[in-house]
Amino acid sequence: MKFKINKSIILVTYIFISSSLFSQNNSLKREIITKVIDSIDAHNQLEFEMFRSERNQKNEFVEGKFYAKMSNNPFKIYVKNEKPKKGAEILYVEGENNNKVLLNTNTFPYVSLSLSYENSILLSGGHHYIHEAGFGKISKILNFDIENFQDKFLKKIKYEGIFSWNDKKCYKIRIEHGDYQTINYYAKNGETLFEICENKLINIAKIKELNPGLDISKKLLENQEIKITNHYFKMLVLYVDLENYFPIYQLVYDEKGLYEKYIYTKLDLKKLIKNEEFNRDYKDYNF
Repeated sequence: MKFKINKSIILVTYIFISSSLFSQNNSLKREIITKVIDSIDAHNQLEFEMFRSERNQKNEFVEGKFYAKMSNNPFKIYVKNEKPKKGAEILYVEGENNNKVLLNTNTFPYVSLSLSYENSILLSGGHHYIHEAGFGKISKILNFDIENFQDKFLKKIKYEGIFSWNDKKCYKIRIEHGDYQTINYYAKNGETLFEICENKLINIAKIKELNPGLDISKKLLENQEIKITNHYFKMLVLYVDLENYFPIYQLVYDEKGLYEKYIYTKLDLKKLIKNEEFNRDYKDYNF
């Protein structure tokens, strides 16, 4: 009898400790995700360097690196490329230049071009358009998943501890959508691929892959069948800076494996960026 009582005490103690640790872990996961969203949304201006590595349809990874400074409301961004087109500059100010992107290719004949945001020249082999630069997209995706899955979303998150990356202490979290898959979608009359991706917060590059030949801005017919994914990612790994809660290292996976990698360095959230720095005639630019 004594053995049975002790065994019961051990079992109850184990359950209590496990439940307590589980509760703490869920609280921490909720806190991290909430602070990531709040921190991103709270900063209107930022400056950074970003390295990208993105898988193309040939299963090759295309790399790029650039410096950027941006303001989110209204959206303004200046980009100077390091790779692949060294010295090329991009300037976009929402509502100006007929809402087109200004491009200095830094190559002969050294003239600046005004292009629509979806022009492939601006992509440089990458996945995302200029208005998706920065951290706003990841904030929207996380907020979207919280609203759609609520407490169930916590079960999709794995907290993996604190790691040192690039001399910064970071929380590492892993988010998995086990039911990630390609599904059929029947368009509403006049919808575009771009609008569908924006509304459902799914990856525009992936949807372009699934629907070759379809322009992202072309209006679709009523009930036109297209292929989409039911989530933005199958798995997302984030390294979140403990100092500012920005996800400075991001790994995006699809059904094949690694799909996108984004690394942010020299992130400055306190620098005051003047309005004149979003003007083509600014002294440091060559438009």
